[in-house]
Amino acid sequence: MTLKTTKLRDAIVFALCVGATSLAGTGLASAQDAAAPAAPAAEDATTLDRIQVTGSRISIPGLTTNSPVMTVSQEEIARNQPVSAEDFLKIVPGAVPSIGPGTNNGSNGGATINLRGLGDNRTVVLMDGRRVVPFNLFGVVDTNVIPVALIDSVDLVTGGASAVYGADAVAGVVNFVLKRNFEGIEVNSSYGQSSKQDGDRRNTTVTMGMNLDDGRGNFVLSLGKTDNDPLLQGSRGFSEFNLDSTNGKPGGSGTSIPTGVGGLGQINPATGSFDNIVTRFNYNPYNFNQTALDRWQATALGRYEINEHAEAYTQLLYTRSNVFSQIAPGGLFGGEFDVMVGNPLIPTTARQQMCAEFGIADCSVGSTETFRSTITRRTTELGTRSTDFQNKVFQATLGVRGDITDNWRYDAYWSHGEADQLTVSAGFLSKARTQQALLSTDGVNCVDPSNGCVPLNLWGPEGSISKDSKKFLEVLTFATQRVEQEVWSGSVNGDLGDNFKSPWADYPIGLAFGLEGRKLDARNQADAASRDPNEVQGSGGANPDVEGSFTLREAYVETIVPLISGKTGAHALNFEAGYRHSEFKSGQTDVDYGSYKYGLEWAPIESLRFRGMFQRATRAPNVNELFQPIVTGLDNTAVDPCQATELAKHGGPNGPVGQLCLATGVPADVLNSDDGVEEPSAGQANAFAGGNPILGPEKADTQTLGLVWQPLEDLSVTLDYWKIDIKDAITRPVLGDALFGCYDQQYNPTLSISHPMCQLMIGARGNNGSLNGEARGPFLDRSNKGRITTSGWDLGVRYGIPLANEWGRLDFSLDVTKTDKYDYQAEAAVPQHDCVGVYGVSCNVIAGIVYDYKSNFRAVWSIKDFELGLNWRHLSSVDVEPGPVEWFKPYTSIDAYDYFDLTMAYELPWNARINFTVNNIADKKPPVVGSNIGSTGFNSGNTFPQYYDTLGRYYTMGITMRF
Repeated sequence: MTLKTTKLRDAIVFALCVGATSLAGTGLASAQDAAAPAAPAAEDATTLDRIQVTGSRISIPGLTTNSPVMTVSQEEIARNQPVSAEDFLKIVPGAVPSIGPGTNNGSNGGATINLRGLGDNRTVVLMDGRRVVPFNLFGVVDTNVIPVALIDSVDLVTGGASAVYGADAVAGVVNFVLKRNFEGIEVNSSYGQSSKQDGDRRNTTVTMGMNLDDGRGNFVLSLGKTDNDPLLQGSRGFSEFNLDSTNGKPGGSGTSIPTGVGGLGQINPATGSFDNIVTRFNYNPYNFNQTALDRWQATALGRYEINEHAEAYTQLLYTRSNVFSQIAPGGLFGGEFDVMVGNPLIPTTARQQMCAEFGIADCSVGSTETFRSTITRRTTELGTRSTDFQNKVFQATLGVRGDITDNWRYDAYWSHGEADQLTVSAGFLSKARTQQALLSTDGVNCVDPSNGCVPLNLWGPEGSISKDSKKFLEVLTFATQRVEQEVWSGSVNGDLGDNFKSPWADYPIGLAFGLEGRKLDARNQADAASRDPNEVQGSGGANPDVEGSFTLREAYVETIVPLISGKTGAHALNFEAGYRHSEFKSGQTDVDYGSYKYGLEWAPIESLRFRGMFQRATRAPNVNELFQPIVTGLDNTAVDPCQATELAKHGGPNGPVGQLCLATGVPADVLNSDDGVEEPSAGQANAFAGGNPILGPEKADTQTLGLVWQPLEDLSVTLDYWKIDIKDAITRPVLGDALFGCYDQQYNPTLSISHPMCQLMIGARGNNGSLNGEARGPFLDRSNKGRITTSGWDLGVRYGIPLANEWGRLDFSLDVTKTDKYDYQAEAAVPQHDCVGVYGVSCNVIAGIVYDYKSNFRAVWSIKDFELGLNWRHLSSVDVEPGPVEWFKPYTSIDAYDYFDLTMAYELPWNARINFTVNNIADKKPPVVGSNIGSTGFNSGNTFPQYYDTLGRYYTMGITMRF
């Protein structure tokens, strides 16, 4: 199956290849960025691209925006030697790691950015100030498409930026600023490997650029290839064996070998009977600590000055990335099946026990009588389950910019992007074919022999499923996802001149205004098996078809008004304001809304500046939030309040909690049996959730207040307080809200079935009373009833010391984020979650892990052509989130973690630079907390692979050659 293609994309990809060939045959000067101009024409061309700081569209020398902006320089990126943008951004203190190479079971095939833990769908990703096409239906950008070799700097606005860049910039903006006027050929190549000689990463890029027509134009082409090898959890001692977070003992999944039958337990293949054995399955060794990545990139940048009033420019982007994830072998996870007792593959003793349990009269071999029950069995004979995400992203941007007058400039562009993803999943079982194979009277032929049916032997030890059965049972599934985005924008910025300004100010009033439009069409299409909620066993739920679109038209205006300049006590006093009006249309939603900002900057002296800003963001729902069908899928919980071990704490089946379990759907015979309700399998349980077509926009108020102090040329300090308050937030309850909100007296004091969370539990359980298998799960409705509030502080320090006697220079940098608050409440009827400094199922789903303190400190000594650096990454201690679940005591907290990285670089005499990096030089192992204390996406291999280093000490050697 191949991805859909278009003539436009194919033509441009072909042009990129032709361009590469042409440049390779051109004699180019030595590589440099922003080479010094040699002619007046080059100087004129340069003036068209005035400096514009991320956070404002106004570009007036001497004026700065009040929004806090953190910049990651090209030099800093080069020291880290990343293979993707996500590699270095996830360690930025203001960011919370999201989906990335450490996400295996739960990967969506991308690598995304999550500022402040507010969700990657509330972070806007830009390239040169322009939007990048999202790769999924949540409107999120895959940072694998960012050409790392072309990055000049990365600006992070972490205090909201909706009035400037769009209403969805609730948490902030990440703007990748690409190199301009690159000339020559530059080859970058790096190879990394852990100290245990695994987890290899290879990255090579070739960048070619040339100036045109005496500097009036420039064209750059960059081609790149990246390979990341997967790393199995079985290759590390801390993750090789699954541990239960509730007791610290070997854990795993209840879906194991041998086969389990509801009401009878697991069969013992040695005795051929159900004799109360309990065997769990260790699924860890098969899973990845690092997923595999195979990526090709091609990026072309071009510009040409037509005349002094117009410079045409283009940006072409093409990325093909394959992300491969793997989890343990699949199986039958508690679904209900009809079993024919006369099948001779069933041992005699086990057959008699079945007949007694289910009241079957004819218990002879060859009997056609059947019983219906849940079945669990891990089918290791089929091998591991794998998912191959095949991504293709293409984007073309065409624009023109220039001077209108000496004071006014314009910029207009059109952008078209396409993101396609083909998902191929293997190693799963077909439920329909499993049912067909269980009906046999002779063990050789199926009652229904269609499609080459082979009887299934579930009653023996591992290996009892034959190769012919495997071939018949296995289902290969396909799904395609496509997002098309079209953006058109026109803006004008400048100043009102000396005739219209404050009489006490040296600078004119800056003004920017413009119009923007955005249209997005997105759809997900899956094969028939994937759309069926029960057909693909072990897939985590149905993958329904989704299709939706929206159109957004916006107009904005922004101003910076210098009020006072150069006065005693007021070296500068500037007022900043902006407003954006949005018209959003999608499905049943047709709304107009506004986003705005206002702020003040006061510099009593030249070296000290105070800044404050208030911003209102109004984010419209994305395609998935609106149109995703409501289906059953997997969510996370370590325990079910109705399982026997939990009921024993509250008076057993006849206690008040037990009676509430009965009222909400647990059958009486199951509740009163010795085994009781089946516990969640591998920390997972079903939930019933999806989109809501009548969602409205959410409103976020952002406040920032801070200072910038630069007492010395080589010393600067920034300190900012920030607060983001999202009202009418698009949220849904987490599974724990429904479970414990209903069955825990702390939240439901009278244990009344009329409690809103208990109403969600009615109809949620399966026939056996559990939330596993084919249970529907509680309905977790997505709505505008939520509220999210987070606040904290950002500190940045930069200090440099020139050393005497030609000993070079020392440079220090420190970035710290202190998070004071992160409160999440999905609706008034559920408890509020305080997610600062904690980890656990609910807060993992909500925000990941939000640390009290997260910091990076770097010291760099540079002397002549040599550079030596040490980086210190600090993560504060965290505790398990409070709640009714009793965890194994040693797993209830994680001490503060400190990682130290070493970087070295040397400039060789022949226009080459060698880089050597050692990450985690102390080879510090990650914390061990078991595998069911957090959400599946983050808590894997007994730890949190996206947050703590699972590879160990890691070496990377790189070389950059310039021609």
